[in-house]
Amino acid sequence: MRDYIYRIPKKIWYKLGPHGMSEDIRNWTSSCINLNPGYEVVFLNDETGDHYVQRFFASRPDIVATYLGLTVPIVKADILRYLLLYNEGGIWSDLDISCEGVPIDEWIPDDYKRRTGLVVGWEFDYGWPGEIVRQFASWTIMAQAGSPHMMQVIEDILEIIHEILEENKVSVENATLAMMGNVVDFSGPRRMTHGIYKSLGKQLNRTIEESDLNQILQPKLVGDVLIMPGRSFAASANTYKPEEAEHLPPKLVTHHYAGTWRNDHGGEV
Repeated sequence: MRDYIYRIPKKIWYKLGPHGMSEDIRNWTSSCINLNPGYEVVFLNDETGDHYVQRFFASRPDIVATYLGLTVPIVKADILRYLLLYNEGGIWSDLDISCEGVPIDEWIPDDYKRRTGLVVGWEFDYGWPGEIVRQFASWTIMAQAGSPHMMQVIEDILEIIHEILEENKVSVENATLAMMGNVVDFSGPRRMTHGIYKSLGKQLNRTIEESDLNQILQPKLVGDVLIMPGRSFAASANTYKPEEAEHLPPKLVTHHYAGTWRNDHGGEV
């Protein structure tokens, strides 16, 4: 059995919080693990995540010092997913994701498998009236090792962290969620989305506009980034007319919105 979907390793990454494995988490993660028996599965926790970053990013002391110094759990979790995918590649999955019966080997259309280095899906794309801020879902990401798009996101987060430390005259250990503002913008899906736009622009030597990528009913390959329609990773957040739904691929995952990070601490403590 191949250990790669061409460029993407068959490895699923999870990160447990201090409360460990609940029954819901076990059921959700098992739905993906059991559906993909040929995939290596790794569950990290706070301690093993810290050790991983220390070991594999020793050549980047700025990354190690920033990551280890941070005390806001959701920001560390956001950064960790990008670091794991950059270093080894594979599939990042949040703990509150269940799989919907389609093996991961079948997520990427055959015509695109050899050319795909990153897979993301729209969280908000169809069925939203008026102007909306579109973003890729960060709860499910597939990547090859060494993806420049993941490194762009990492560098952008390091830059904004440095800016808030300077602005507030604090060390990274004393940076708070209140200083960071909206996590979605700071380190989450919007940060990731704009980092991918920026990196794709460098790769293709042109400005990437949202209109190049949105309102899609089928997977779309731009550079080496495969963009999945909202139905794939965020079916509950997108609505389609019957004539549109006829052209959609199947739902791949369900996000159960457990939202353990939505508190004043930015996560489980």
